[in-house]
Amino acid sequence: MMAAVTASSSHGVRAGFARHLKLASSMAIVVAGFVVYGVATESPLALPYGVIIVGGALLVAAIEPEHGFSRLVLAGLTLWAVGHLAGGTIGLDRDRTLYNAVLPGGIHFDNVVHLVGFGTAGLAWWEASRSWLVPIHEHRVAVVAVAVWLAGMGIGALNEVAEFIATLVLPETNVGGYRNTGRDLIANLLGAAVAGIVAARRERAGAAGASP
Repeated sequence: MMAAVTASSSHGVRAGFARHLKLASSMAIVVAGFVVYGVATESPLALPYGVIIVGGALLVAAIEPEHGFSRLVLAGLTLWAVGHLAGGTIGLDRDRTLYNAVLPGGIHFDNVVHLVGFGTAGLAWWEASRSWLVPIHEHRVAVVAVAVWLAGMGIGALNEVAEFIATLVLPETNVGGYRNTGRDLIANLLGAAVAGIVAARRERAGAAGASP
């Protein structure tokens, strides 16, 4: 049983990368470039972030549905990966990185990455799982919106747990304190809410198309 699951996952990864060869090749170059830059500038997060992105790419390839992820999801995941790499490896003054930068309006770069990233994660979860989830006909549009919203926030919360563990085992993480965690959670909430609306609109459009 385990061998069958492993073989299926391996096949899914190969198929996913084959389907998006240009995107996968481009991202490999981007990841390598950021890692080389980070090592050259003595960024302690360059290698860990590179490993995280590669691991994330393998996971995405393994769970991609048969018909493939939508362009919106692929674009969002790409922006998330590039933003994550840039935020952790591009240095600012002192020991700060781009993740610590404050954009116009008092919005933190970190929060923008969270909004895009975990909103996209919620939408990717829905696209990957909708084919085997039991369809709910009554109020299904609202159910889809809430499910994607909760999924995006849940994945984002798991990230915060991982960041907390990182602060316990690594000497330097640039994760930030309690206020940063709060801003991240709000960004996750907003991004996942947008993803929920997108998924609900698609579900409504699909239901209308299937109606006699």
